[in-house]
Amino acid sequence: MVSVVITTYKRPPEAVEKAVQSVLDQTYQDLEILIVDDNKNNSEESKLIAEAFSGRDRIKYIKQDGNKGACAARNLGITNAQGEYVAFLDDDDTWEPEKLEMQLARFKDADENVAMVYCLGDVVDISTEPPTVSEYYTTRLYKDEITFHDQLKYDYIGSTSQGLMRKSALVKLGGFDESLPARQDYEMWLRISKNYRIYGVKKVLFHYIQHGMEQITKSPKKAWTGYKIVYKKYYEDYRKDPDAHIGMLQRIIETVKEYNYFLYQYYRIKKHIIKRFVK
Repeated sequence: MVSVVITTYKRPPEAVEKAVQSVLDQTYQDLEILIVDDNKNNSEESKLIAEAFSGRDRIKYIKQDGNKGACAARNLGITNAQGEYVAFLDDDDTWEPEKLEMQLARFKDADENVAMVYCLGDVVDISTEPPTVSEYYTTRLYKDEITFHDQLKYDYIGSTSQGLMRKSALVKLGGFDESLPARQDYEMWLRISKNYRIYGVKKVLFHYIQHGMEQITKSPKKAWTGYKIVYKKYYEDYRKDPDAHIGMLQRIIETVKEYNYFLYQYYRIKKHIIKRFVK
C-alpha cells in the first residue's frame, strides 16, 4: 500500500480537490490519502477543509493542533500512514495517473537500501489563459541514481511532490526537520542520500502549479534562512567535499541575489568564497 500525504494551509477546498483527484486517478489503486490540515484551529479555512474531506472513502482527514508548518504536518502524516511506501503531494500540485505505478516498478527489483524513487516534473502557470507549461528546474539534471555528493552540490530532485519513499526509512531518519522554514525537502533528500540510495524515473509525472496564492518557495526570508540552517547542519560534509562546498555557497549567493533581500550578506559571502577558494 502507498500512503499519500497531502498537507494543506490556506488553500480552498476546490484547489485541494484537484490534487486529491489526481491521486484517486492513479493506475495503482492500493492507496490511502491523508489530508493533514495545518490551518489554525477553528478557522474558516479549517472548517471548509474538514467539511470537504471528512468521511470520504479512502481519505483520512487529520487536524494538526494549530498551525505548526508543513514539516510538522508531513511528520504527522508519516506517523498515521498505514502503507509500506509514503508519497507527499503539495495541496496545489497534481500527478500524472501512472506516477505511483512507474515508481513502484523501480522499487520492485531494487534492494532494501533503495529508499526513494523520484520523477521529473513541469511547471504549469494557471495565471495565464490558456495555462502555460514550462520545464521544471531539475529536469535537465536528471540522473538515474543520485548520490550524497550529487545532492550536496545541487538539488537534483526538487519538490516533495516528486518522491516515493519507504516509510521505514523516513521513520528511521526521524522525518522532516521541523526547524526549517524552507528547503526542508532538500534537507530530507540530503539525509536520505547520505544513508540510502535514490533512483529516478525519467518521465514528467508531477505538475508544479504556479498561481497567485501563497507559496513558501516565494518567501525570500524563509529561503535564505532554510539554506543557512542546511549549510550549518552539513558543514563538515561540505568541508570534506570542496566541489560540493563551492556549489552550495554559489546557490546561497544566487538565492540572496535573486531576491535582492540581504545585500550585505551577499557581498560578505561572495568575499568569503573568493578568499577561500580563489588563489
